[in-house]
Amino acid sequence: MPLSLFPKDRYVGIDIGHSTITIAQVERSGSSCRIVALGVEPTPEGSVNSGVVTDATAVGTAIRHAMRSAHISANVANLAVSGGTVVVRTVKMPKMPEDALRKSIRFEAGRYVPSSVEDSYIECEMLGEREDGQMEVLVAASPKDMVESKIAAAGHAGLDVEVVDVEAFALYRALLEHDSQFDPETTVALVDCGAESTDVSVIDRGVFALTRSIPIGGNSLTTALESYFKLSPHEAEEGKRSLNLAPLTSGAPMENAPLRVIQPLIDELVREIRRSLNYYQSQNSDQPGGGKVERLVIVGGGSLLGGLPEYFGSKLGLEVSSPSFLENPKFHFDGTEPPMDPRALAIAVGLGMRRAGRQLAVA
Repeated sequence: MPLSLFPKDRYVGIDIGHSTITIAQVERSGSSCRIVALGVEPTPEGSVNSGVVTDATAVGTAIRHAMRSAHISANVANLAVSGGTVVVRTVKMPKMPEDALRKSIRFEAGRYVPSSVEDSYIECEMLGEREDGQMEVLVAASPKDMVESKIAAAGHAGLDVEVVDVEAFALYRALLEHDSQFDPETTVALVDCGAESTDVSVIDRGVFALTRSIPIGGNSLTTALESYFKLSPHEAEEGKRSLNLAPLTSGAPMENAPLRVIQPLIDELVREIRRSLNYYQSQNSDQPGGGKVERLVIVGGGSLLGGLPEYFGSKLGLEVSSPSFLENPKFHFDGTEPPMDPRALAIAVGLGMRRAGRQLAVA
């Protein structure tokens, strides 16, 4: 058996969330994916703030522990960023060579980046030429402190970083791009309900046309229950997990006090999602299909609230699903049982699947 003096890199996808760190080691073979291992570890309290790792040592230690517990051996990590300060836009620009585009993209990005361009990593990708002779360009930007803090955490775990991706790209890769039942010619909204915020992305025929972060997440519901019923954070979280929104969807009399407490927050989230979809449609009414979103996919830890997809569907008038990558026959999991609901593991799996492509510059 031949031996190599240069061991092959082993990749792992790591999703550093506000409440949970999830890790996936994935091996790809053609269009199929073998999920070798999945790891989960609570995010050390106070170590992540607004997407920025504030205690790289603590997060790095948590990553190492999760990898050991899941028997994951890797030396290279793919990470991701998200939130209100992360910008993903498809813009129209005059046709130009790629070298010229990369020189001018920082000036174009300055129109959309909420922070200083100098303090941001900016990457772009040519998507194609338009009928009017211009070209469509995908622009992705993230604050440097967000990117560098996550790289530092991976470094403390003994990992090199090859890619810092956008979370929505990883979700699309894991849940839609490799699903033979998904029609890539449709327009779909991808809603990622996280602990601190909810990210909404509209993908039009495989192109990210809109992204937006809404500052309402699972922790908002937990805090509301904690405050109203004078509970500990743990008690409030456990109580939230036991709730089901079915009575709200059916229109039954509201006799459930916890549901009455969280319903205003959920309805506000629905209004913000509707506002995002209406804005997209108003900007794309001249496109095939009139810019109408045809379905909504909801994922993330916040999506585990019972009855949430059905409630969103009744309020938004859309087909809403909450898929698991393990429902896709192209995915094979080596283990017997995922460490948590697969819907909360999709970002890590999407990161573990990739080697190159769309990414933010990290050096």
